[in-house]
Amino acid sequence: MKTWCVLFSLLGFIHPHTVAGESMPEQALLEDMREDGYIEIEDAIAAFEDQQQMEVKLPHLPFHAMIAPGKASRDTLTLQWFDTVNHAHIRVTIDSRPSVNKSRAVAVTLKNGVKAFYRKDLPHHTLSFIRDGLTYDIYTSEPVVTNQREMVEFANSFN
Repeated sequence: MKTWCVLFSLLGFIHPHTVAGESMPEQALLEDMREDGYIEIEDAIAAFEDQQQMEVKLPHLPFHAMIAPGKASRDTLTLQWFDTVNHAHIRVTIDSRPSVNKSRAVAVTLKNGVKAFYRKDLPHHTLSFIRDGLTYDIYTSEPVVTNQREMVEFANSFN
């Protein structure tokens, strides 16, 4: 019995501490996000859609998001997805005011015919487009997206 207690004590120090299935860095990230006004992503989407009387399009994520907060304001919805194991992050900002930043951007066409604007500032990739009266700004970095083609493929996943 004493051996088991010692073993469990050692494993507790070796294994990253978790509480309710989340590691300490994940908990700290969630706490910071909540302090910045982020809530559950589904609640943020519902609040924005109700206020705007519009449906937002969401992407098919290329990874399993462990943390997914959202923040809705009067005109803007910010959604973030984090995979803390693989250090992957995607942020999508949806604005009810149609406006796209075209500076230093390459014009591309999405599969639905929508014109989008891609920018690369390594390690970050951004793509902006207007669809159904809403502006979508996608921000991500490696390892999620490594080039323009992958960013366009990701933008095409918004349904």
